Amino acid sequence: MVYKFTKKDNAFIHTMCVGDLLYQLGFTQGDIVGKTLYDFYPEDYAKIKNQYYLEAWKGKFVQYETEVNGVYQVASLRPEKKNGEVVEVVGSCIDFTKHTKKQSTDHQLITNFINTNKEKNKGKSNLIIKHYNNIVFIPLVEIILIEKRDRKSIIHTINKQYESYESLTSLCQQLDKRFIECHRSYIINMDYLEMIESKGQSYIGKFSNYTKPVKISKNKILLIQTYKSL
Repeated sequence: MVYKFTKKDNAFIHTMCVGDLLYQLGFTQGDIVGKTLYDFYPEDYAKIKNQYYLEAWKGKFVQYETEVNGVYQVASLRPEKKNGEVVEVVGSCIDFTKHTKKQSTDHQLITNFINTNKEKNKGKSNLIIKHYNNIVFIPLVEIILIEKRDRKSIIHTINKQYESYESLTSLCQQLDKRFIECHRSYIINMDYLEMIESKGQSYIGKFSNYTKPVKISKNKILLIQTYKSL
């Protein structure tokens, strides 16, 4: 099933919905098109779905698993932008009811594996990016800062630099509490920050053993001072 929705006032309105899964769920196009989630779903479920819609409308790719009328689905929401603003979201759902039991078992095995290895490898988590045609695992402990430069995000580490087309917001979701988005163009590792230099109304962050300075927004100064004092 493929569908689209847009935002009008504070409501998400569906503009298209096609696919065999639509009818498996017990709906017709007339039940969906021109309607909000609350028009065809129970209120409690509509509220849950609405949260995913909100995340997508913020510009994030969203993927989740759900169940409706006994049909288990993998759903995804992909925002479409114009001039940097989200104007529409394209959603898709795949029926995986037949594989639910197997996937549930696999999911538990993977979860157990991750949890076990987290205990074995605490402090060794990675930032995962696409770097040209490769997938690169960058240890968080090695990242000094991440810089937004034109359409690219530049990851500065103690050894080298990596380029990615992922947004700072997307990368930030993989980072832990030692990282702070100090400016719309920078995310910094607080463990490497050595000083903040005041220049008139501007603030510049400097790092130990690294010459690249960063801009720091005035409203982030207190947050950084608090982190450093803990």
